[in-house]
Amino acid sequence: MDPQTLLSAFLGTGSAHCVAVVEEHGSLIVALFLTGFLGSIGHCVGMCGPFVLAQAACRLEGVPASEMREWHRLTGGALLPYHLGRITTYAALGGVAAGLIGLLPQGNFARLLGAALLVLAAVGFLGYALPRLGVRLPFRAGDGWVAAIDRLAKPLFARPVGWRGYLLGLALGFIPCGLVYAALAAAAASADPLGGIFAMAAFGLGTVPALVGVGVAGSLAAARWRSLSARLLPVLFLANAVLLLVLAWGLAARQDDAVGGPFTLVAPDHRAVTERDFRGKALIVYFGYTFCPDVCPTSLANIADAIDLLPPEMQEKVAAVYISVDPERDTPEILGEYTSHFHPRILGLTGTPEQVAAAARAYHATYARVEGQGAAEYLMDHSTAIYLMDGEGRFIRHFAHTVEPRLLARDLETAIGRLK
Repeated sequence: MDPQTLLSAFLGTGSAHCVAVVEEHGSLIVALFLTGFLGSIGHCVGMCGPFVLAQAACRLEGVPASEMREWHRLTGGALLPYHLGRITTYAALGGVAAGLIGLLPQGNFARLLGAALLVLAAVGFLGYALPRLGVRLPFRAGDGWVAAIDRLAKPLFARPVGWRGYLLGLALGFIPCGLVYAALAAAAASADPLGGIFAMAAFGLGTVPALVGVGVAGSLAAARWRSLSARLLPVLFLANAVLLLVLAWGLAARQDDAVGGPFTLVAPDHRAVTERDFRGKALIVYFGYTFCPDVCPTSLANIADAIDLLPPEMQEKVAAVYISVDPERDTPEILGEYTSHFHPRILGLTGTPEQVAAAARAYHATYARVEGQGAAEYLMDHSTAIYLMDGEGRFIRHFAHTVEPRLLARDLETAIGRLK
C-alpha cells in the first residue's frame, strides 16, 4: 500500500471513529458545553476574570495611545491562544480521567469517583470562601498548588501573546476549580478517552464567550470589575461549595437502574431462547442489525477478538448474543449467517417486534427506524453499548462499541473467575 493510500485509510478510519464517539456521547458533550457556557457567567467571570484582565492589560500596554483603535481592544481582549491553551489542558485531563475509568472493572466506580471529585471541589471552594468571609482556617486549601502554578505562569504574563499566551493557558488550566472538577467527573464517567477529550473540550469552548466578554469590556474598566468581583467571589465560592456537596451526596447515594432481565427471543434454528439459557456463563449482549453499515461490524469484530484472546477453556464459559432491532428484515436464518462471519460463539437472536422491544427495555437499549431514499430502504438508529453480564444474569458493566478487545477480554476473564 502506497503512503498516500495508507494516509487516506488512516484518516478515514480516524474520522469514522471520531464520528462514532460523538454519536455515542453526544448528549454528554452538549451538556458539558452548556455547563461551561452557563456556569462561566456566574463562576468563571469572577474566578478567571482577573487573569483575563491582567493579560488584556499587558497586551494593550504595547500599543501607543495615539495608535489605539477599537480593533486593538477587541483583539487584546479575545486572548485566543490563552483560551486554546486552557481547552488543551481540560481536554487532556478529560482523556486521562475517562481512560483510567475505562481500565477499571467496575462501572460503578465512575459514580463514586464523580462524587469524590465533587467533594474535593467543594472543599476547595470552602477553602477560598471562608477566609474571605472572616473565618480563619488552620490551613489554606490549594495554596501550595496555586503557588506552584503561579511560579510557572508568572514569566508568561510579561508578554502573553502567541505561544506564550498558549503556554499560559496550559498552566492556568490546572488551577483548582470546582466547575472544572464537576465537568471532569462527568467526562470521566464516559469511560472512553476520546469521549472524555471531546466532552472537556466542549466544556472549555463553552467558557470562552463569557471570558472574551470580560477581556473586551475589562480593558475599559478593569479596576471597577476587580473591586466588584472581590466582593462577590466569597459568596459565589460558598454557594458553589454547598451546591457541589449536595450533588456529591446525590451522586454517591444514587442506585443505578437495573440492567438486564427476562427475554424470550428466537435463535437461527428457530428454537426459543431466554436469558436463563446463559446462566453459568459470562454473557455479552449487543443490540444491532445486519444491514448496519459500520458500527455493528466494528462492535462484533471487537467482541470476537476479545473472545479469541481468552484461553480455549475460558472461551467455553463465554456466551455472546447479537439481538436484532430490525426483525422485519433480520430473519433467524439471516442472523445466523451474519454472526457466523464473526465468531461461532456469537448467537444471533430476533423475534416479534414486541419481543425485541421487551429485551431492549430490559437493557435500556434504544432504537428507531430512519427512512432512506427508496420505499424499501431504511436504516435503524440504535444505541451501541456492549453489555457484560455475570453467570447469574446480573449486570457487571457496559463498554463503548469501540472498546479495545484486550480490555473486554480482561473483564471477561474476571467475570469467568467469579463464576460458581
